[in-house]
Amino acid sequence: MALNGLKRELTKMEKTEIIKLISELYKKVPEAKNYLDIFATGDIKELAEKYKKQIQKYIYPNGRNMDLRETEARKIIRTVRKMKITELNVELELHYVSCCLEIIKDLGYWDENYYIAIEKMFDNAINGISELGMQDKYNNKLIVLSSKASEYGIELDY
Repeated sequence: MALNGLKRELTKMEKTEIIKLISELYKKVPEAKNYLDIFATGDIKELAEKYKKQIQKYIYPNGRNMDLRETEARKIIRTVRKMKITELNVELELHYVSCCLEIIKDLGYWDENYYIAIEKMFDNAINGISELGMQDKYNNKLIVLSSKASEYGIELDY
């Protein structure tokens, strides 16, 4: 069903039916619950921490072969971006960059595509920060990340 069709159906429903529908959605769809929690409270901290832990789990090597699974971390971020909560996106993108820089520092990891992914993620965060007008809030973090990255030959300019 297209969005317009959904809107038509919703306009036909009573307020109590819509509340019941949203309540069911809240209970059964984790992404909807996360979105509605932020919609209701405006607080992203709890959800940001949850996603940061998941991202960290994927970025840091796992198992005997030290498998890096940062692509899974990027999938989480792409999924979260669909919620269109820019501040949450920025937090997760900067966390991703920070974790990846730690891997480079700790393991001496070098891979051109890995570096490119870090640069793209940093650029996305910069765009989100500009969109929000929150340069002052993130300035110190950006300086630290940019400085750390330059030690490894990665240019994270802002």
